[in-house]
Amino acid sequence: MKLISIIQLLFFVFLMCTGQILFKKTALVAEKIIADKSNNIFFLIIHILQIPYFFIALIVYGIATFYWLYLLQKIPLSLAYPFTALAMVIIPIASIFLFKETLSNSYWIGLFFIVIGIIIISFKITN
Repeated sequence: MKLISIIQLLFFVFLMCTGQILFKKTALVAEKIIADKSNNIFFLIIHILQIPYFFIALIVYGIATFYWLYLLQKIPLSLAYPFTALAMVIIPIASIFLFKETLSNSYWIGLFFIVIGIIIISFKITN
């Protein structure tokens, strides 16, 4: 795979991760606002629609969707899609720093195999 394709795919993964982090921020803000009224779905929707993080996340996901369509015109899906697994690596690691979450030892083992798999796929393609 060409270096430019890898960079473009990494940018797409960055957009996906940014959207997920913004959705988590939305959830945290919503949790504080609606802690005592969580059974009312209408109340939840109305309050989520008032959280700026939610709209920014939607915009980022919209951009990512159109960018993904652009990438799929240039890169076969079978080569591009495995890169999306990087989000499963980046988002939990970012959550350690941004949200003070913890990850188990089994997560780190799985992370290792995800990264190795992506490396193998990208190198095999260059040959």
